[in-house]
Amino acid sequence: MHLFYKHYNNVVQKDLILSENPSTVAKLPKPNKVSLCLGGNSSEESYVLASLAALKIITGQTPYFTQQKSTQQNSNTSREAVGGKLTLRGQKMYAFYHKLLFDVLPQIKQFEGLKPPRHKKIYCFVLKDVFAFQELVPFFPYFEDLNSLQCQFHFTTDNKGEVVVLGNGLQLCFLKGEK
Repeated sequence: MHLFYKHYNNVVQKDLILSENPSTVAKLPKPNKVSLCLGGNSSEESYVLASLAALKIITGQTPYFTQQKSTQQNSNTSREAVGGKLTLRGQKMYAFYHKLLFDVLPQIKQFEGLKPPRHKKIYCFVLKDVFAFQELVPFFPYFEDLNSLQCQFHFTTDNKGEVVVLGNGLQLCFLKGEK
């Protein structure tokens, strides 16, 4: 059992029970999954392989290949490769939360916090510097062309207020005062 999972069960759930007053414990908001996407507009094989390899190194899980959806104007042309995507659940999700909050975000220069959530079940943000993940630094020549990492946190919440309460309990650094 991961340390961050224990934190959710022993601290966050109790705080949510006191603050939200749910009818049953099953209705408490909780993290559901984390979706990560790394890629760009380049269809070069080396770029796509670098995207897939970086996701594998960051998470320890094998990503799957994604392609750009063709539009009606370009329906006769072949699809261009975009990169890789993966979904983390369970213990791997909590391990990624821990790595992100305590290893990656402190490495970002001039980090001021995360913007408040805009959706009631999903929190999205972009990490522009993939080298905040220290595992990628020794492989800089292979990954120097990579774009930003898109992160989506999926929660079992019913409104933005619950996302903020759950995020604060999970130590996400939301900025205050922005709507």
